[in-house]
Amino acid sequence: MKRLLLTLPLLFVIGWAGEPVSELSQNEACYKTRDMPVGVDELFEGVKKLLMQSNLNIVTVTKQDGVITAKGNQYNDSTTTEITVSISLRPIEVNSLTHIAVIASYNTFKKKSEIGTIGAAGITLPIPVPLTGKYAVVGMGNIENSNWYRAFFASLDKILFEEKMRYIE
Repeated sequence: MKRLLLTLPLLFVIGWAGEPVSELSQNEACYKTRDMPVGVDELFEGVKKLLMQSNLNIVTVTKQDGVITAKGNQYNDSTTTEITVSISLRPIEVNSLTHIAVIASYNTFKKKSEIGTIGAAGITLPIPVPLTGKYAVVGMGNIENSNWYRAFFASLDKILFEEKMRYIE
């Protein structure tokens, strides 16, 4: 019985893994969408839980239209990256599937240091004023890294699996 319970999660994850992503489909951005064998309501709750666990603040929730938008910041020593994630859920009547599409974008900001001056008697020397609190945009765009989306869907699969197991116990 224990062996069955230990192999059940593996079989469950393998069943949800779907077809492997080929190089052709990566170029077509198919790694950003997936058809999942759960209902819209269950998937909606799983996505909200994943966003909260990822420290992303949910900005927009439109359950009728199946849209969730979230934002969050990741901090580094010298930069701050703002990530925006938009998720669309659409039910598919065949086999009770739900189509999920994810698009993520980022803006990276770097703190600027400014130059101040100090001097007397007509002589001025420039001195750097570290981290004045002003930011400059150093990067922006859509996240196109397929590994980011794979990690997103792997985390979502884990959350949905844990919810299913909670009801089995």
